[in-house]
Amino acid sequence: MNTPNQIQSPAGTNPLDQLADIHLPPAVASFPWAPGWWILLILAISLIALGIWQWRRYRRRTAYRRAAQDELNTIQTVTADTEFARQLNQLLRRVAIHCQTVSAGRGTKSTPIAGLSGEQWQTYLFNSCGDKPAFSDESLTVLIAAAYKNQCPALDRAQLLEQSRLWIRRHRSHYV
Repeated sequence: MNTPNQIQSPAGTNPLDQLADIHLPPAVASFPWAPGWWILLILAISLIALGIWQWRRYRRRTAYRRAAQDELNTIQTVTADTEFARQLNQLLRRVAIHCQTVSAGRGTKSTPIAGLSGEQWQTYLFNSCGDKPAFSDESLTVLIAAAYKNQCPALDRAQLLEQSRLWIRRHRSHYV
């Protein structure tokens, strides 16, 4: 009978002690990343830069609205109604002219605002907010009358200021 060839070990030693320990592979490096991660990183940085650029562009384009709102706060302190109406009318006209000059620089054709007065100016203010006018007919009539006449009808300053704030926020000169 044939018996398998057994390894003869010296008496009292364990044959498993002669085996070498397990060899672990080297640790996985966290750098360099795979190409997909680089593409994702570049895309994320590009989107963040684009968002910052768009935000700055928006802030620069709407700076005149913030300046007009600040000036509206100073006009609020004027005590005489005729002076209040005159300054408010001038502010609204300056905002409209600024918006028109900016849109004219982009090649948009529009009606010259500087020459508008009376009914035409009132129509422009009423229609320049699109479907939802900021001013009511009564408040515009009183504002125009107070701005151009020596005797001023009674003004509802709070309503005029609120409607002016709304108009400054929402106006678009291309509606006319």
